[in-house]
Amino acid sequence: MARPLVVTERAILADYVKAGQTALVVPPEDPTSLRDVIAQILADAALGNSLVRAARASIERHLTTRHEAQRLAPIFRAVAAR
Repeated sequence: MARPLVVTERAILADYVKAGQTALVVPPEDPTSLRDVIAQILADAALGNSLVRAARASIERHLTTRHEAQRLAPIFRAVAAR
């Protein structure tokens, strides 16, 4: 969607974002940090563009449907073999 990403720090997101590279990460339940990071992105277009480009490249390298199928296929084969 070509938008900079701000997320709250959650273990489930660790496989999908790299803090400071593909997204900016704030502590959970910290609206002040969230506000500050959003303001930072709005004030720094280069930062936002950098996050967008890095996130897109990461997704194309690691998170396509082909990648997901390759990760899941062995699991499905193992279950089917039971």
